[in-house]
Amino acid sequence: MHLLDSLALDIERGTDLPLHRQLYHRLVGEISAGSIKPGEKLPSTRDFARLLGVSRNTVLLAFDHLISEGFLQPMTGSGTYVVHDLPEQLPAKAPARINPAIEAAGNMNRCFAPDSAITHAPSTLRHMRRPVPFRANFPAVDTFPVRRWASLAANLYRELDPGAAGELLGEGDPQGYEPLRVAIAEHVALSRGLTCRPHNIVIFAGAQHAVDLACRILLTPGEQVWCEDPGYDGIYASATAAGAVPIPLPVDEEGLVVAQGLARAPNARLAYVSPSKQFPLGMELSLERRHALLQWASAAGAWILEDDYDTEFRYGGRPMPALHALDREGRVLYFGTFSKMLFPGLRLGFAVLPDALVEAFVSARAIVGRYSPMLEQALVARFMDDGYLAAHVRRMRRLYAHRQEHLLDCLERRLSDWLRATPTNTGMEVIAELAEGLSGRRLAEAAARRGLEILPISALAREAQVDHLITLGFSAFSEEQMDEGVEVLRSIFTRTPGALRD
Repeated sequence: MHLLDSLALDIERGTDLPLHRQLYHRLVGEISAGSIKPGEKLPSTRDFARLLGVSRNTVLLAFDHLISEGFLQPMTGSGTYVVHDLPEQLPAKAPARINPAIEAAGNMNRCFAPDSAITHAPSTLRHMRRPVPFRANFPAVDTFPVRRWASLAANLYRELDPGAAGELLGEGDPQGYEPLRVAIAEHVALSRGLTCRPHNIVIFAGAQHAVDLACRILLTPGEQVWCEDPGYDGIYASATAAGAVPIPLPVDEEGLVVAQGLARAPNARLAYVSPSKQFPLGMELSLERRHALLQWASAAGAWILEDDYDTEFRYGGRPMPALHALDREGRVLYFGTFSKMLFPGLRLGFAVLPDALVEAFVSARAIVGRYSPMLEQALVARFMDDGYLAAHVRRMRRLYAHRQEHLLDCLERRLSDWLRATPTNTGMEVIAELAEGLSGRRLAEAAARRGLEILPISALAREAQVDHLITLGFSAFSEEQMDEGVEVLRSIFTRTPGALRD
């Protein structure tokens, strides 16, 4: 077989490895094996490109790499030759350096074994545009009042006075659009018992943006951060990126075990909690623990990040007042988001900050992203002022309660031999405990191959042993979608039970 013919067989289109890198590796192999001998002249780059069916630039890139590493030598007016004295090995290269925060952040593969078939999961499970059952923490975007939103947007654009539109069409305020901050102050006062002024609110591109900036501002390298375990990956990533040391602390039926924090890291600089509904396990932080956390922050001169991500969707009784509402010393930073209340693509969140931190956050916001799009902020402000947000949340609360009830009934009827789900009083997902010996990680692998998304709680754990627990989201899915998803899970449990055990 001719050299070029054999090379052509190894060039694969549609893979993650660029064609020039494939050609480079193939030529190195042929040269090292002696199939292409020292001193041998290679075909011209044009001939290579034509016979392999690739662009000439692809061949030039491969040749340039081989020349730089001492395998090939160009001869002006003659061509390109394999060198007589081949390098004994490829030049050593320093590994690429990345921020360790990337490893601290969660990713889909972290919870799976290295040889897991999750690498063969459908591409929709790696880069999802639409949610598939049973993705957690995702709102029912298909029921969002798009026509009402569009009407408000059209009115907003029509009413823009070209002579006075600078606030919305020009440079925005790093702190956020003032009418939106006014609306948010009213909203959190009514819904969460927070007493704050619009001055204390800063608008961000989602709650994680606020969390990340808080870590940059409040932490210095080496300082410790209390984090829930299992808990939100974003705080582990942002704390690590700031050079701080996340301290995973256990949670129990009363939420974060504050006593463990006092024992392991009493001088920590920061604590992250989701007190209204612990993420991902769902319990409330007890009143006793709330007071203990505030007392620690006061004594240690520490800060508390309160992530209140989905309290609007509560299905029975009133929620406990926000931790921020109990704070008398300005130690708590309260974070909220419109991603759950409205839709994720909006990319708007907010922080309610102590007076002492407002200026620092606004100054930092002016550097990091500068400001969120002003027209979207103005649109959300109108949506809130006209009462549409409150109406939408009420409607979604009823819908989600019904969808949760349907999912729980379906799980009880069809999957009770393999799992037991616990109703949630707040939010968009339920926690299910698997039968003894079954692995949430293995189930998630099998479900991914069948087009479902299940979050094993072990994916969010550092020290906690929770591979028997999984999360099943219900808010974004119709009854039919959930029924079909449950049937797929049933087939996994019945047909491949051995594959679900570690």
